[in-house]
Amino acid sequence: MTYIKFTSENTLDHVSLHDCVIYAISFKNQSLSVLFEHIDVLSTHPRNNTGKAMYTGKAILKFIDFEILESFLYDTSEIEGKKRIIVEGEVQKRVIDISELLIDFEVLKNEEVQTQDNYCIHRFDGSTSLKYNADFGYWIIKYKTLIIEWDELIDTAWFEDR
Repeated sequence: MTYIKFTSENTLDHVSLHDCVIYAISFKNQSLSVLFEHIDVLSTHPRNNTGKAMYTGKAILKFIDFEILESFLYDTSEIEGKKRIIVEGEVQKRVIDISELLIDFEVLKNEEVQTQDNYCIHRFDGSTSLKYNADFGYWIIKYKTLIIEWDELIDTAWFEDR
């Protein structure tokens, strides 16, 4: 992104990432940058004065002083001919490198797991890229600071009354 118009710190609880897709990641020093096609900025966000949740253009979540605690894929590649799969019993849970898991990862749910010693721990669940059969995956990250950046508020979010 060449121009960042909006920046906020530690405001993930004022953003919705449901159905948001990660298109790239990068590592620099002690930070992980996760680049999204868009995010939804809630009406409660201090940088949103529209009164409605708004979707953005491209956005970056920068996790500063971070550690990846877990990065898993629920692999269904060995299962054939089933329309309904029971994850706990039939799927192989595979550890997967975060740089592989996150490309084309669609966030379906994210939640704060806990805070401890000035660190926050978040879990992100979602569907993986077609490379991994669009299977379900999740990652858990521990970080000290989260910087959220985006270029513009484009229009009302899909879940708002239009």
